[in-house]
Amino acid sequence: VVFAAKLPILNPNEFDLWKMRIEQYFLMTDYSLWEVILNGDSPVPTRIVEGVAQPVALTTIE
Repeated sequence: VVFAAKLPILNPNEFDLWKMRIEQYFLMTDYSLWEVILNGDSPVPTRIVEGVAQPVALTTIE
């Protein structure tokens, strides 16, 4: 049996409901894609401190 989920369409008056439904859609169809949406597709930057790789905190212009 093949399950084809219908992609939720945005209704501007129901953004919060759409946001929840689109998140559920991605979680159920392709969880790894949802992780890319949340975290980006770049590897976490690291630096070597005393021979140990440590993640570097992301900074913004703000």
